[in-house]
Amino acid sequence: MLHVPDSIYQSLLEINNILVREVTPEGFFNSLAAILQSKIGCDRVSLTIYESATDSLAWFAKAAGIGVTCMDSGDAPLRGHLARNAIATAAPIVSLRLEDFADEEAIRLMVQAGLRSSMAFPLTSRGRTFGAVVVSFLRRIDEEETFLRDFMGKTCSQVALAVDNMVTHAKLNQQNEYLNQQVDTLLSGDDMLHSGSRFFFNCTTMQNLISQVRLLAISDAPVLICGETGTGKEFIARFIHRFSARASHNFIKVNCPALSPTLFESELFGHVKGAFTGASSKRLGRFELADKGSIFLDEIGDLDIVLQAKLLHVLQDARFERVGESRAVNIDTRCISATNADLRYLMCEGRFRRDLFYRLGVTTVQVPPLRDRENEVIPMLHYLIRVYAEDMHCAPPVFHPDTLKMLEDYHWPGNVRELSNLLARLLILHPGAKLGPEHVRPLLEQGQPFTPALPKAAVPSAPALMCQENVPASSSALADVEKAHIEHVLALVGGRVSGNKGAAKLLGLPRSTLQYKLRKHGITPRDFMKRGYPPVE
Repeated sequence: MLHVPDSIYQSLLEINNILVREVTPEGFFNSLAAILQSKIGCDRVSLTIYESATDSLAWFAKAAGIGVTCMDSGDAPLRGHLARNAIATAAPIVSLRLEDFADEEAIRLMVQAGLRSSMAFPLTSRGRTFGAVVVSFLRRIDEEETFLRDFMGKTCSQVALAVDNMVTHAKLNQQNEYLNQQVDTLLSGDDMLHSGSRFFFNCTTMQNLISQVRLLAISDAPVLICGETGTGKEFIARFIHRFSARASHNFIKVNCPALSPTLFESELFGHVKGAFTGASSKRLGRFELADKGSIFLDEIGDLDIVLQAKLLHVLQDARFERVGESRAVNIDTRCISATNADLRYLMCEGRFRRDLFYRLGVTTVQVPPLRDRENEVIPMLHYLIRVYAEDMHCAPPVFHPDTLKMLEDYHWPGNVRELSNLLARLLILHPGAKLGPEHVRPLLEQGQPFTPALPKAAVPSAPALMCQENVPASSSALADVEKAHIEHVLALVGGRVSGNKGAAKLLGLPRSTLQYKLRKHGITPRDFMKRGYPPVE
């Protein structure tokens, strides 16, 4: 029997007060169903949501009231459900005699449950219809149709706003959970590759370094990470961030060599809509994205000298202005930078600002090259080859003892990156094979730079440098010839190792490889220094 309220608006106010207190879909729907059963005497209430991606309906919560066999047990309403028609037409659907439509499976099941009349009302919010409320009765509702249309229409206007907000909130939570899972996956993958005694931390040198880095992570001081290419400077930077108080915020990497003068400010500081041609929307810069987190300036030594001044101001003032906007934006970010260059030498050449160097290098971390990590190469080799084999779904090769000895004695100018590259190529070329030195040596030689002959113009006429009598008596030994050749070139360039006029450039060697050879032969570049050339070792 219909319980007509004294005032529809009084009932709507009561509904609104109850619904705003509910925060979960189940609690919200159960309160709504109880109100409707009390106010209009309905015997069943359901609420469905339309999923546009799959063109399907889903239950917002389990239906209340009279149960319908085979319908309530499913994850979604059956085809022919009144809710679908209400959503499709964005208008109420009224069925005063359900038995007249019993050829539809959903309605036939409702009739079998004893229901005789039903009404479906669309839920519309922000200009779109996204769901429907269906109320069903064990009695005929012919005489009550007008009142029910009015009451349910007004009720569903309020319900639509609440449900839309709840569905949107649930989707955002789901997306956040997915992103958090992605982050956790990436971090766990990074841990698998870089942590444990089987990789970077196998040698005492790296274990001591990590202990130092853990202490640095606690403070908030800028950190400058130095080391040759491929030694793992970015890993150290991420390690510092992860063990700092900023770990829950962003770690933003900036590839400094890729920053051109025209894009520098837009990339680092962001821009507002209309700031320049093509700026169709506001864009946050790297520094703003790193607010409360850490910004990693990779290869800082390659940053143009003009851009270094702009960077210095941001680091000093902790504020900047977006391109096209005069309002200053304050930031709180920790700066971690890395370089494979000798910044002190660059300062002597006027290619790096002294004030920026002292701003970046409050604390400095020196990452040792792979050749200086005692007992590190072979454990790392076995670990990486197993990881790569699993990724490629093939059997890992087996290394002959002579091969392992050769790889252990190799100087690895490309460090961990070169080792990783070599192992990946070996796995592709020789999966599951037993690898002797003859398999590995050609690949190592391919990775070495070509050493050109000295240009004739570079050879001085003075009799002292590289004439026959200056070659050591043991010149038949390759090491002695190599040492004599390096000393000859150092004399030509006045002891300069790097740079366009340095010995490494003239020999066609990476600076790190030449430094290794200098230590190997006991050569001191200072001994060849000329006036006007800063010593570089």
